[in-house]
Amino acid sequence: MGFMMKIFFVLLWLVSINISANECDISADTLSAYYQLSHQASKGEQRKLPEPQLFQLHRDNYRVLQRNVSKGINDIWSQYGGRLSLTRAFDEYQHAIEYQPNELAYQPSWRDIFQLVAIPELSHMQLVEQKKLGCLVEQHYSLVEQDKEYQLVWLPHLRLVKSLQLKNAKLTQQWQLTHYQHNKQETASLFEQYGKYQSTDYADVGDNEGIPFLAAMINQGFALPTHRAKASASQHNHQH
Repeated sequence: MGFMMKIFFVLLWLVSINISANECDISADTLSAYYQLSHQASKGEQRKLPEPQLFQLHRDNYRVLQRNVSKGINDIWSQYGGRLSLTRAFDEYQHAIEYQPNELAYQPSWRDIFQLVAIPELSHMQLVEQKKLGCLVEQHYSLVEQDKEYQLVWLPHLRLVKSLQLKNAKLTQQWQLTHYQHNKQETASLFEQYGKYQSTDYADVGDNEGIPFLAAMINQGFALPTHRAKASASQHNHQH
């Protein structure tokens, strides 16, 4: 092997070591993750499928931003003293609605908020395989529950779903992590951006029909966020 070729492989090795080290250094409490949600009909099923949707998850310790990029709906969750509060920001209107803990129609677990994609308890699933990719562990789980089948790839170090397939007789729902990163500046700027939106307390929505956005929400039968099915992002199945 020539001298230059040896140098090339040494440099390649150093780069790979650096990438692995950067991945290991990412804290689960402060990271951003990017997902695609898609659906596939079972064989023989004729039905109109939802378009693939893009979601983002941004963690900042006890604040979590869940973005439904495809719909322009953004949920900012905060946890203080074990109590949850929610601000839902709408990109199209640059307006947000604030919910106090007692105004939430359901209380999701911080675990589900923190992960974006709700999954069954890992203790209820079967660990099929465990791999080590660089410095990260990747765990493969499965579960058959009534008429549903789950196939999960879990990243325990990051507390992230890498992929989740939820299958029933008619439909397969697939969550896929496309990439993740630690970018404190980008996360802070997103929280700042939504903090600048005009906001209304949920309790005051009915008293502000003069605001076009709120009038539209009332006319559409605007409701509190409601419980979501397992394996869905918070805002995916919310009513808005």
